[in-house]
Parts: sequence; structure tokens; C-alpha cells
Amino acid sequence: MLAIQRMEPECIFSPSTSPADWIPELGENCAVCGDRVNSTRLGSPACLGCIVFFRRSIIHSSRYRCLRDGNCLINYEFRSSCRFCRLQKCFRVGMKQSAVRRRDCLGPRRPSPSYSDPPVLYPETDLQLIDRLIKIQNRQFEEHKEHSVACPRRANLSDINAMFKWSFNNAIEWASQFDPFQKLTNESQKCVLSEYGFAFYLIDQGFRTINEKMNGCWMLQNGTFLHSDYHYGQNEDVVETDYKCLRMHFEFVKSLQIAIQKPFESLEIDIFEIAALKSLLLVSPSFPKTNIFSEHQERMTALKDKCASELMEYLKINYPESHVERFGTLILILGEIRTSVKAVYNQTKVSELFNSRQFDPYVRSFLLS
Repeated sequence: MLAIQRMEPECIFSPSTSPADWIPELGENCAVCGDRVNSTRLGSPACLGCIVFFRRSIIHSSRYRCLRDGNCLINYEFRSSCRFCRLQKCFRVGMKQSAVRRRDCLGPRRPSPSYSDPPVLYPETDLQLIDRLIKIQNRQFEEHKEHSVACPRRANLSDINAMFKWSFNNAIEWASQFDPFQKLTNESQKCVLSEYGFAFYLIDQGFRTINEKMNGCWMLQNGTFLHSDYHYGQNEDVVETDYKCLRMHFEFVKSLQIAIQKPFESLEIDIFEIAALKSLLLVSPSFPKTNIFSEHQERMTALKDKCASELMEYLKINYPESHVERFGTLILILGEIRTSVKAVYNQTKVSELFNSRQFDPYVRSFLLS
């Protein structure tokens, strides 16, 4: 059951701030999930995430469903796990449909697709599992673009922290579409996300990197970047950095470019294949806790077979002459992503940019799982 309690943050910062700009949390928390309050204009104190969720649900007249009789716990960490219960809580705490002003209904500045909430996926009945997940993926990508920096710039520590939070929240929403994940204990869910969230982080960044095509840069989801030259793009006075740290940063960025960016570019990987990689990583896990899905092995095997068969069918249609080789290459990339997850963990122990002691408690809770 999704009942992991929120760890109260010591400080929360956004990609536009630096560690020196950290400020204490507001005294009042979001009435829905407990995050930092952004506004009360919809009838109750709410964070930006819950405001956007409520507004989108009202505008699109969304119809959600819950698999647990409407009893899901909605809190900071797992607010995306059940949209039905999240919307009901929005109404319970006093958010009003009438408060969604007419100008809210005009939509974003640029057109973006609207999607209804896909139900939890059951392999026996869902004909196109990956197609359903692509709808979630496209919406997440749109949200990344909406909250991107105006101009690409060098990432700082607060960007790294914020991107981890995005990735964990996106991974939670994705994993929650699979009923075996929902049936795990809280401890086991955290264990899954301690690897799976970082895999999400790397796949989304790799895909944005090959689409942005900024020479030599590894792109984060919010449009900031890492470069193998640690000081590249640094506008302020360059602080002398230990040679060992410079070398480890260089090796880290290069390893991501070689392990993920290069094969993504070579394949000209598309959104279907990206969604397939995310799904296969979940249903063929290598998590620290052995046999984590042992009680749901039959279901996991069915999901794995379905993901693989849908991917193969897609490749047969789109790459008839090379579908077998392409399928094999994509499977090999899964191993590279898992290796890169370990590289990210190592960076949190040695890098100033990935200094986990300065991440907020939400991110640290997954690093320590």
C-alpha cells in the first residue's frame, strides 16, 4: 500500500535558487499533500503541483478511478500515486471548481495534448500497454518544458536536487500504473524507487540531450546542463577546484554520454522506445533487495513478456530489416542504464554539485533506502 509518510524538509529550493538562497518553509503547508504553499486562490492553501493538478482536472473534466476503494493516502511523497483520491482530497479541503477562473480555461501558451488518466495496467486485458504509458510520458515531458529555464545554463546543486525530485515523482506515477508495485510494502516501494527513480532521471535526461543537441552538454530535464569541463558555463568567479574532483566530474559526464547519449543518438531513439525502456526496467528489476516481487512473480512475468512483445511488434513495423538487431541493442542499453545509476550514486558521495547532504530530505530518503 502507498502509505510512506512524508519526511518534513529542512529546506526546499527550486532550480532558480542557489544553496545560499535557501529560506525556511512557510508555516502553512498545502492542505492536500503538505508541500510548500504557493497560493490559496482555489479556496484552500495549496502547492503549485496540486493547483496545476486540480486546474487540469477541472478544465478537462477528467474521470479517474481508484483500485483501493478511495482509501489511498495522499501525501508529499506519493501525491501522484492515485489521481482519484488526490482530486477527492482537493474537494474535501475546500478547493472549489468555481475558483478555476475563465482565463485558466484558455489553456497554456502553446498547444499541448490533454490526456485522461490511464487505469492501472493489467496484462490480460490491456491491448496496448506501452501506448497507454506514452500518454503519461508525453504529459511529463510537457511539464518539464513548461518549467524549464528561459535560456540553457550550467546546472547548480539546486537544479540537481530539483531534477531528482521530478524524477522520483514521475517514476512514482509510472510505477503506480502497475498493480504489483501498489501491492508492495512501503519499505519495498522505497527500495524499488531508490534505483528506478534514478533510472528515470537518466533516461529523461538522455532523451532531452539528443533532442537539444547542445554540443558537449548533458541536458537536465529543466534545460540546464552538465559539461565534462566542470567550469564550463560558470558565470561567476571560478573557484579553484581540487583536481581529483575535476577529473571525476569529467569521467562522470563522459560516461553518461558514452553509455546513454551515444546509443540513443545512434538509434535515433523515439518516444515509444523510451517508454519501453522505462517499463522493462521496472518489470525486470535488479533492486538491492532480492526477490522484491517474489509474491507477484507471475504478474511481473506477464508484464515483462507484454512489454517485450509490444516492443518487438513495434520494431517489426517500423524497422522491418533490422528489428531483431535493434531489439537486442535496446535490451543492452538497460544494462548501461543500471551501470549509470551506480555512477550517479557515486557522484553523490564525491561531487560538490551532487552533495547529498544539501539535498532536501525527500531526495535523501531515496538515497538512503
